[in-house]
Amino acid sequence: MGLGGALYSGVSGIRAHQNMLDIIGNNLANINTYGYKSSRLLFSDLLSQTIAIGTNGNPMQVGKGVKFASITSNFSQGTLESTNNVFDLAIQGEGFFVVNGGSKDYFTRVGAFSTDEDNYLIDSSTGYKVLDTNGKEITIPYDSTVSGKATSRAYITGNLDASASSSTAEVLIMSSALTSGGSAATTATTLNSLDSNTTDYAAGDTILITGTKSDGTAVSATYTYAAGDTVATLLAAINTAFSGDATASLDSSGKILLKSDTTGNDDLSLTLADGGSNTGATTWTDHTFSGSTYITSVDIFDSQGTRHAVTLRFTKQMDNEWDLTASMDSSEGTFASSDNQITGITFNDDGTFSTSGDTTLQFNFNGISSTQSVIFDLGTSGKNDGLTQNGGDSTAAVTKQDGYEYGTFDSVSVNSDGTIKALYTNGITDTVATLKLALFNNLNGLNKVGDNLYEQTSASGEPIYVNANSGRAGSVSSGYLEGSNVDMATELTSLITAQRGFQLNTKVITTADEILAEVVNLKR
Repeated sequence: MGLGGALYSGVSGIRAHQNMLDIIGNNLANINTYGYKSSRLLFSDLLSQTIAIGTNGNPMQVGKGVKFASITSNFSQGTLESTNNVFDLAIQGEGFFVVNGGSKDYFTRVGAFSTDEDNYLIDSSTGYKVLDTNGKEITIPYDSTVSGKATSRAYITGNLDASASSSTAEVLIMSSALTSGGSAATTATTLNSLDSNTTDYAAGDTILITGTKSDGTAVSATYTYAAGDTVATLLAAINTAFSGDATASLDSSGKILLKSDTTGNDDLSLTLADGGSNTGATTWTDHTFSGSTYITSVDIFDSQGTRHAVTLRFTKQMDNEWDLTASMDSSEGTFASSDNQITGITFNDDGTFSTSGDTTLQFNFNGISSTQSVIFDLGTSGKNDGLTQNGGDSTAAVTKQDGYEYGTFDSVSVNSDGTIKALYTNGITDTVATLKLALFNNLNGLNKVGDNLYEQTSASGEPIYVNANSGRAGSVSSGYLEGSNVDMATELTSLITAQRGFQLNTKVITTADEILAEVVNLKR
């Protein structure tokens, strides 16, 4: 073979390690390049020459040097770096963003996007337009608006306090029922047969009826007992005392209810007590009167998106039953046919919503010719997904509705599934587009074309288009860019080995040269 083989082996080693130095240098040069994937050079030996066959049959071979077998990229995930720019997008996991360069599509891991003068979403480096899942260019609707929408359904959730704790209210409920022999009293039950009657009344005994009317006017009346008087007689005396303002009745459980004849007045109060010189007595302190009213408000939007302040007033009518009365200023409008109440809102013993009357209210807003119907959704019967009645503070409110006012473009956001959403000043969000992601079965078959872009080749195979967060595709992080995955320590170590490899191969050449010089000097 001669000494020429050593020379050429050394030359191949120098060339190979020069390429290794080039690759390491490029990796280190791109250590701060977003989305850069480090490269790696793999060596393989050249064809070996068989110079003899050993006595054992094994070939005796001399290698002809080294060559580089392949250059591959490491597509491992780079660190996500925060930028606080909504259009800086990083993919956490597999996938490439797709941009169009006019005649063909390119693929990139670097979502450093912005918008051009025509509001197209583009790659900041090249100006190439970003594509959505339909293969269309994405436009950000900076100048768009949203028309107002009329409210058609409003959802009421939260609690109504089960305890009637106010001494003045629009509806007063007796705290404990009147009973006789353990059963609920009726209007025909005599006063002396009530379980709470400790001493029978005698003719001429009195029961004092005091309190206030719903407008705050004081009430002070005396009922005089006559033999055989019943609960009905007492109710009549209460009605006389509150004549023209409130009406007393007895419910099925034996409780006396006193209801104002005028909606919205909460000054009604009532106390029953025995006269000081009575023969008979009843423990009226066990039958105090109290009520419960809870007020909240909601903005209802008309067909032009104008908001109207509406007050919602919940009034307890009896145990486990409430009414809702809506009201608004006359400057806002009126209610069609005085349809401003939802009555008979009942609850189960466990506090869950049971039933109600018609929950649709009819609004005639000023400036709007047609009547607007709004359904107030109180929840599902037997469940806690809407209005409830439990002990504790009242928190009932309209927590969601389908109406809104006119709005203008405010900002944009990008979800983890690649959905781009526009947010408007009225709180409405609108989906603008969904980013297209591409997967490849052979990532190292992609061709790097600069500017952090790749193009497909026959080796990479056709792109597989998917949505983010589906299958193999990673999630999109807005406000982040993927950093280079170059490992500085590994590259510096490889740089040392490349340098030493280069030096050793030059040493082979100089040594072979010296030996050849000695051979030449043999003939002197």
